[in-house]
Amino acid sequence: MRHKNDDRNTNARRELIRRAKQRKERSGRRGLRKTPPRPRRPEQEIREYRAILRDVRRAMEREIRDRIFPEVDGILEEAGTREDSERREDGWSDTIRDLFVSTRLALSETENKAKEKMSVIGDRVGSRATSEQVKQIRAVLGVEPDFYNEEKVREQLNDWKERNGAFITRFADEEIEAAQDAVSRAIRSGRSSKEVQKELRKRFGISDRRAERIARTECGQLNAQITRERQRELGVEKYRWRTSADERVRDAHEAINGQIFSWNEGPALTNGQHPGEPINCRCVAITMVDDLLEELESE
Repeated sequence: MRHKNDDRNTNARRELIRRAKQRKERSGRRGLRKTPPRPRRPEQEIREYRAILRDVRRAMEREIRDRIFPEVDGILEEAGTREDSERREDGWSDTIRDLFVSTRLALSETENKAKEKMSVIGDRVGSRATSEQVKQIRAVLGVEPDFYNEEKVREQLNDWKERNGAFITRFADEEIEAAQDAVSRAIRSGRSSKEVQKELRKRFGISDRRAERIARTECGQLNAQITRERQRELGVEKYRWRTSADERVRDAHEAINGQIFSWNEGPALTNGQHPGEPINCRCVAITMVDDLLEELESE
């Protein structure tokens, strides 16, 4: 029995070719280009995703500065010298734990706002991926495809939103836990108040660098998933790998630049991952429209 998605895909392809043939009969030519244009990556959404993580990080920094820093001197006094700290750890470690619990709770509003913004970003990445496929097809065939398989795309978007919403919570939990550990280690080592605060600020620098990598990876992977679904909906089973052609391209991706791969099986050099799916990947998939063109030219 044929799956309903198979029927939708067949209908989308059939309708696309029918309208492309009508246009060709009227104008005497197909589209505007011989090959599809390079699709744009979701750079704006990547920047906004990164900004969300930075907002969460800054909220953490603000709460820690306001709640933890004023208490450091008292905690150091309670802990005593380095030799005393382990013997007296129960008291000061409980104080630190309570302070960081209250700090984490204070981040709830920021966390919820971040999740709402993340959901909007997901929708925009999905819309952008679809519009880029429309542009690629229109440039070659001269007509825009109609996509019918919204159920599958919506499922992909919802899964992404759920996963990234959970990530925001985990991100905040992990950073607060890391900050708490940093303070505890500094106190056990007998460091001064200024050194403890410096250790905390150092933690936030690491978080900022993580934000860039996470944002590009998450938005890139969603963009790749929607791109694959839209191409396969039109019966396009292959793509051409294109890098960003700069000095940051990793060797494995440069080695497969321009090569053609199947959506069913990605390159061995990327462990089967498609453009945009590897961590921090900036590559894109160029739609292979050869089969569509052959069908268009057939009588």
